[in-house]
Amino acid sequence: GAARATAAGAMASTRCRSLRRSPVLAPLLLASTWGIVGAEPCHDNPKDYTIVQFTQEECACCYDLDEYIQDNDYVYVLFYSTKGRLNIDINSKFEQLAAEWKYSRIHFGRIDTEKDRDMAQKWVEPHMVPTNVMYKFGRPVEVKPSDFEQIRDKYQGSPEGQKWMLTKYLGEDTEGSNIHYVAPLMSVKKHSKFVKKNEIALVGYFAREGDMYHKMFCEAVWALHQQIDRDDIGAAAGAVALQGVVKKSGAQVPSVVVYLDGKAVEEDGTFAQQQWTVKGVAGFLRSFLPAGGTLRDDLDAAAMRGAVLREGLCTRAVPRLALAARGG
Repeated sequence: GAARATAAGAMASTRCRSLRRSPVLAPLLLASTWGIVGAEPCHDNPKDYTIVQFTQEECACCYDLDEYIQDNDYVYVLFYSTKGRLNIDINSKFEQLAAEWKYSRIHFGRIDTEKDRDMAQKWVEPHMVPTNVMYKFGRPVEVKPSDFEQIRDKYQGSPEGQKWMLTKYLGEDTEGSNIHYVAPLMSVKKHSKFVKKNEIALVGYFAREGDMYHKMFCEAVWALHQQIDRDDIGAAAGAVALQGVVKKSGAQVPSVVVYLDGKAVEEDGTFAQQQWTVKGVAGFLRSFLPAGGTLRDDLDAAAMRGAVLREGLCTRAVPRLALAARGG
C-alpha cells in the first residue's frame, strides 16, 4: 500500500495523533513561541521565504498542496490551526528548522487546516492538528512509532531531532547527502570517496558546521542550483567541518577547494579570501562549472568572479582544468 506518515505532536499531549487512513502514529514535542505569519511566498524572491503557505485563495503567490508535493522531491509540511498554545509551540520549532535548513533540498510548507479545510483533509483530519507530514517523490512517508518515541524522549521535538528524522526517512545514506545541495563529509573516508567519484568536486572547509562561512558556501551553492538547474549543475558540492578531516585534507580554514578527477586544481583552484561574500563564493564556483551553455549569464558571472577571471568568462573549459589539475 501507499506509504503514509506524520511527524508532529507534543510532549504535553501523550495521546496518539493519526493521519487519515494511517493505522498507528505517535506525537512528539515541538515547543517554543511563535506568531502566525500571513505572508505568502513569491517565486520572485524564493530565498526570502523559508516556508511556503498552502491555500486555495486566489492570489499571485499561493500554492496548491497536492501540486507542490508532486513538483518537489522532498517536502515537509506542517498542518496547523491558529488556535491553541500547542500550535504556536510547534510552529516555532518548525520555523527554526526551516531557517537552519533553508538551503537544503527540502521544501518546507504549512497549511491552516481551518482556513483551507478541503485542501488539508485529504491528508489530515482537521481535529488531528498540529501534525507534520514528510513527502518523498510525491508520496507521504511512513514513520515507525519507535522513532516518534525517540524524537519525543531523546530530542524533545527539537529541530535537531527533526533533522535526525528527516535524514533517516528522506535520506539515501547515513548523512542524507541527497537532501542537501552541499553534502556533509563526516569522515576522511567519505571525503576521499567524494572527491574521487565526482569529476568536479567543490569542497568547503570550515571551523564548525553552521558558522558564517559555511552558511555563505551553502547559500552560494543553493543559488547556483536555482539559477542553473535545481538537480544538477555539473559539479558536486560538499562541506567538511570536523577538524580531523580538515587536517587530513591539508586544507586551509575557511576555504573552498575545487577538485578535478580527485585532484585539487592548483591554478586558482582555491577560494580563501579574507573577505567572504555569497556573491564572491558563487562567482568563484561558477568559473569551474562545465562549459556548454549551462549558465544563464556569462557576463554577470564574470563580474561576480572579478579579478580571478581576467583570462576569460565563467565557462572556463573543463579540458583546461584537467590539464591544470594534472600538471599539464
